[in-house]
Amino acid sequence: MSITKRFAGAAAVGAMIFGGLAATVTPANAQPVTLPITGTTTVAAQNATLTIPEGASLDGDFSFGPPISVVGDVNIPTINAQIRLLGIPGLGDTTSKVNLVQTGQTKASVGDGGIVNVDLTFRLDVPRVSSDLLPFINIVRSGCHTGEIKTTLHSTSPFSLTEPVSLEGEFTIPKFEGCGFKIGPTSGRDLLLTSLLSGPGNTMSLKAGPIQF
Repeated sequence: MSITKRFAGAAAVGAMIFGGLAATVTPANAQPVTLPITGTTTVAAQNATLTIPEGASLDGDFSFGPPISVVGDVNIPTINAQIRLLGIPGLGDTTSKVNLVQTGQTKASVGDGGIVNVDLTFRLDVPRVSSDLLPFINIVRSGCHTGEIKTTLHSTSPFSLTEPVSLEGEFTIPKFEGCGFKIGPTSGRDLLLTSLLSGPGNTMSLKAGPIQF
């Protein structure tokens, strides 16, 4: 994309936000954009904080609205999650691979007062969990995952073209499935991970942006 087109897109967005203008464009005129993502997510059941790896982003199409919005895909590299289960040193120290897998398109829109609302729909895939004492043993099957998670993140300050926007929200981790061989309707490893990790009160604290046209 040429520098002229980038400045034209940015100028149009700025005019709408700061000048209070309203405009409607056809989907064909939507601008492809990328918003870099950084931040953390917490697992309430274990009081554990996981860091979003470098390179995470929201990639999608920017619409001039109304409302101003970006619809697209959240892309987050595999998270290496180090969790001390039940607060037990040594035996309870584990390292897991966690993938945030989008199950529906992500939509970020600017609402009243410039506050950004982001609707996320995803599941957590956990293809590997190992004790740090026995790192060569994977205690789950590769298809281990949660059910679908839906949440909305809200910005703590108005949208800005030049600065990242801070986003916060809570979500519930559903039960785990596919983590072990089933005996009846579920498996012991499904029940184990569900009892250790699932439940409400989990949080995301992210920074998204600035928009890259």
